[in-house]
Amino acid sequence: MTVLLPVMHVSPLLAEDNTAVLAAKEQDRIWTVRVSSFTRADTAWGFMSYLKDEGYNPVMVALFDDKGTLWRVVQIGDYPTRSQARAAGGDFKKRTGLTYLVRSMSSAMLARRTLESRRTPLPTWSVMSEDSATSAAKAKPELVGAPESLFYELDQGDILRATGHRQQNVILARIMIRRGYVDDGLRLYARLLRIYPDDLELREEFIGALIDAGEYEKAESMLREWLGDDPASPRALRQEARLRLAVGDYSVQLNTLDYLLRLRPGDTDSISNKAYSSQQGGDWLGAIESFSELVDAEPDNFEARQALSNLLKERRPRLTLTPSVYMQSDESITTTLGSRFSMQITDQTRGEFYYANTRIYRPQGDGVEKINKDVNQAALLLKRDFTRTFTGVAGLGAYEGTASGISGALGFDWRIHDPGTFSAMIDYNNPWLDEPTAANYEGRYNQLSLTYDGFYDNVWGLYLNGQLRQYQLESEKNYGTKGIYNVILTRRILEDPDLFVSYSFYRSHFKYDDDNFRPFTVLEDESIHTLSASFSKSLCDILVLQASGGIRLDEFKNSPSYFGGPSLALRLGRFELDLNYEYSSDSGLAGGGETHLLSGGIGFVF
Repeated sequence: MTVLLPVMHVSPLLAEDNTAVLAAKEQDRIWTVRVSSFTRADTAWGFMSYLKDEGYNPVMVALFDDKGTLWRVVQIGDYPTRSQARAAGGDFKKRTGLTYLVRSMSSAMLARRTLESRRTPLPTWSVMSEDSATSAAKAKPELVGAPESLFYELDQGDILRATGHRQQNVILARIMIRRGYVDDGLRLYARLLRIYPDDLELREEFIGALIDAGEYEKAESMLREWLGDDPASPRALRQEARLRLAVGDYSVQLNTLDYLLRLRPGDTDSISNKAYSSQQGGDWLGAIESFSELVDAEPDNFEARQALSNLLKERRPRLTLTPSVYMQSDESITTTLGSRFSMQITDQTRGEFYYANTRIYRPQGDGVEKINKDVNQAALLLKRDFTRTFTGVAGLGAYEGTASGISGALGFDWRIHDPGTFSAMIDYNNPWLDEPTAANYEGRYNQLSLTYDGFYDNVWGLYLNGQLRQYQLESEKNYGTKGIYNVILTRRILEDPDLFVSYSFYRSHFKYDDDNFRPFTVLEDESIHTLSASFSKSLCDILVLQASGGIRLDEFKNSPSYFGGPSLALRLGRFELDLNYEYSSDSGLAGGGETHLLSGGIGFVF
């Protein structure tokens, strides 16, 4: 007669002699960082989304406790040793403020119980037959065989510790705010703080959530009370610095961070905040110093290294060569070799010198005028940061080849809010180069341009541009006026690789100044709808592959046109190389026809 071994819920320590346990221990064991457990599916999957947004790669495992309750256990990372899992858990707690448990399981169990999506079938809870129950018959139902708690080193106490009232509700508040229910999330934080009034970690997180939500007055009121009780509280001072950054009080924020660093020298969080605050406040020298200190303390901090590299490239002397060849269907070839040298003159002023040689050539044909012109341009441009958000631009230049003259530029860039910048620019007496025939008539133009360029939540982009151009030909004769407006709406689809899709609408109208004087034809009306996509992928640390393309439809033409091409970017320390090609089935000029553009860039940062 076969006797079934009764299964009793006992602690893992007392079950070491159980044959099933010994068999399980012989399997491959992995160590995981368990960060929370849920009985409600919506909350569990919401927490999974939250962790993914924070950069983690979580896994959900279906698990029963000894009472038969199904828990959705959220874990991060699989590690071969307990020490590695503990280190990862420590980093998780430091970053999120949430507790964790380190537990082991067999790789086979992990594979069987992983929930890939909401549609993954859930396991069932099996109980022993009453006929085979012995002294355990009066006990509550248990799993057949050894309890799962022995395989997973999990008991009811572990679950409760991992999913206590405070942590469950903190997670729920974060999920609410992330999903857009900001007021509900803030109310939940406030209710938790009334329950746990002495929980400084919770208080700090609540104030941080208020700052993120723009509730600056409430955050400041809580901070005043906190700092009144404890003027040297590092948690309160960190949030004070964040609040000053949010409202633009950079000097106050930097003073707070300096005081905090005197209390806690080498605190990397404070160094990081100081670096980004200095950068946003316009103190690029201070930002470079703080980012350098942060990189020394945390050599693996990629974001800090990237920010430091970008600052150095932006502010150090830089030389860039930009060759290009533009070929049109009427055999026009425009070759340009441009060079640009920029450097910081003072803390707030940057200078840029530009020189370009452009050669426009087109052979003579039936009804086609020959063009053979060399145009040389030189200009000096100055950019002055008057405030953190306002930069003035002024330039002076000269050109010769079609005609000769003095050019000028005056304008500004104004960051009206964090996502977007408004720019205005007046250009005076520039050579007219985008219409090849204009080179034979000493073509030039004056222009007023207004632009808004914004990017919201790292997802949506909006570009608005309006231009008014006045064209002139030889002997200062006005040829015509062109009005342009352009709207581009962009949506990021993927982040790695980067994938963007865009819709744009372009409208232009050219009005001749004298209908009896038309030495060459200019396209008078354009109304173009464009759908396009762009792709970018880092193949390695030094190589980036890009591609873009789309379709255009001009309401004044009968058929659509197409464009597209690849790009390649190489980054080797201070040396940069860009190669680009673009094909278009319509030039956009009066004669139409396909075009090919080869362009590149060779840059060096001194």
